[in-house]
Amino acid sequence: MTEPTTRTTGNDGGGEWGDAEADGSKHYSKDYWDIVFHQLSRHRLFKVGVAVLALMYGVAIYAPFLAGDRPFKITGVDVEEYGTALRLLSPVASSMRGLVLQSPEDYDANRSETSPATLEEAIAVEREAAAIQLGILRTYAPDAAEEPFDAYEDALDAAIAAFESGDSDAAGEAVGEARSLARSLRTSHKGIVPPELLAARAAAEGETVESSAADEEPTEGIVLEPHTTYPLWSNIAWWELGMMVLWAFVLTWPLWNAFLNRVLLRGDRDAIRNWRMRKLGIALVVPVIAAVAWLFLTGGARDTFDASPLKSRLTAGTYLYVESPVFPLFPYGYSETHLEESFRPPTWTSKGKLDELGRPLDYEADADSGGMEAEFTPIEVRYGEPDRNSFWRHPAGVDGLGRDFVVRMIWGGRISLAVGILSALLLTVIGVVIGSVAGYFGGWIDVVIMRSIEIIQSIPAFFLILATMSFTDPDVIPPMFAIVIVIALIRWTGVARLVRGEFLRLREQEFVIAARALGFSSARTIFKHVLPNALSPVLVAAAFAVASGILTESAVSFLGFGIQAPKASWGSLVNVSRDPSHWWGQVFPGVLIFITVTCYNLVGDAVRDALDPKMKV
Repeated sequence: MTEPTTRTTGNDGGGEWGDAEADGSKHYSKDYWDIVFHQLSRHRLFKVGVAVLALMYGVAIYAPFLAGDRPFKITGVDVEEYGTALRLLSPVASSMRGLVLQSPEDYDANRSETSPATLEEAIAVEREAAAIQLGILRTYAPDAAEEPFDAYEDALDAAIAAFESGDSDAAGEAVGEARSLARSLRTSHKGIVPPELLAARAAAEGETVESSAADEEPTEGIVLEPHTTYPLWSNIAWWELGMMVLWAFVLTWPLWNAFLNRVLLRGDRDAIRNWRMRKLGIALVVPVIAAVAWLFLTGGARDTFDASPLKSRLTAGTYLYVESPVFPLFPYGYSETHLEESFRPPTWTSKGKLDELGRPLDYEADADSGGMEAEFTPIEVRYGEPDRNSFWRHPAGVDGLGRDFVVRMIWGGRISLAVGILSALLLTVIGVVIGSVAGYFGGWIDVVIMRSIEIIQSIPAFFLILATMSFTDPDVIPPMFAIVIVIALIRWTGVARLVRGEFLRLREQEFVIAARALGFSSARTIFKHVLPNALSPVLVAAAFAVASGILTESAVSFLGFGIQAPKASWGSLVNVSRDPSHWWGQVFPGVLIFITVTCYNLVGDAVRDALDPKMKV
């Protein structure tokens, strides 16, 4: 398939293809993929489609850095968190005392349905609660003030040890000592805000340091130490980091690919071709290593969709910081609500402008109502959020619960785009395997498979998907994965027919006959020799399958059978309201779906043209 090659060691353009040397006097042969890549590089709409899709996937993958209620870094003291932890030490000790003085029989007789199954498990839960509160206290307390915390912890451990040995009196006495110590800590270890934090808050509020300190500083307690945390980074799951690293490889592919081709491989075309799979391996292995390292570093995945109390504490002034924390571009949590802004139009529109009382600027009381005005609630501008009527406050409006629509579209894109990719990948694998078997073996196997395909295709696919989703338990299979599986199990038939047709054409070729004559197994002949030559139509079908998967998921979620709140996809966002006055709920997610599907169709058309032998010029 490859003609004799004249090696070039000069400027090869840094890519996988090129027409000739800079002087035009030396030429090298092009293999099949060189020609395909060259055809794609000349296709403008392909470049546009790939660029837009790369941007959309990048926004979805790097969503935590663009939209969220957690700052990148913050140094300060969470006064409310410290005070709450200090107050909870006594109730924890009291609860443990009541447990260690019980017998297992009494506990079983009085246990509620939500309580731990055994007395030992209940004591362990209380001990874990104490450890959590002590961890918070030690975070902000100076080292010299931690001795009482150690004594409290030792008393609890002594109580547990006495309980396990059967000495309930000693256990109760030890827990009583811990409870008395916890009560004394409320006064002796009451948190005193560091002066530099008081000064920072006073400067932010326009007060004098002396008056602020006089209002805040207690007469007894300990001076708390500022602590540096990385709330945004600590909430990134291991798989998210792996995808971020992978997409960084994808986005920077022109740079590192050109570097490897020119510097490491010195423009050697044979070496460049041989390194294709190695480059792919590097781009896949490095993200996996990064994800595993992050897993061990952070201890597991975080809940991406939870709400952080940090912003509300910053707003209330109970978290004092050294330097102003920096939030993402859109500083709203995925499920953060502003009920006073329910269905607020985009803030760049005239109807989206509100006064101090939360009324539209052009609001006038209805004369038919007898002068009675509608009820409005003043807008709460929380810490880090844009001003009340800023263009960037809600550029795409909000939903019925006051959740920012831009944030929900960014995070919802993760689900919509992932469903398209995963469903296309799964249905392609299923279709390739079944189509290969049908086309290679033929006979009764081919007849059975083709009749089965015809039966599946005779049923309306969308209604079959809806029926299947209606019987899927979301507690057993998450809706996102349920949609992926259902789409793949119903729409693999098209790929199978394409692969079967290619195998029927190729199975009598000389290289297939030679493979059989050499005694190769059927599996080796199918997947190593025939399938690589039958992949051209599969690649085209896979590109169109992604677009079809996104459309299907959007339709299913729009009808209420797909993604459920608080999570969202573009399809479910279209269904936030049927009121025409809430036009942004249909326009913005609909435009994203249209652009994505159009780009995939452009990419599919370009790949089809590039793989067409008649287009190889």
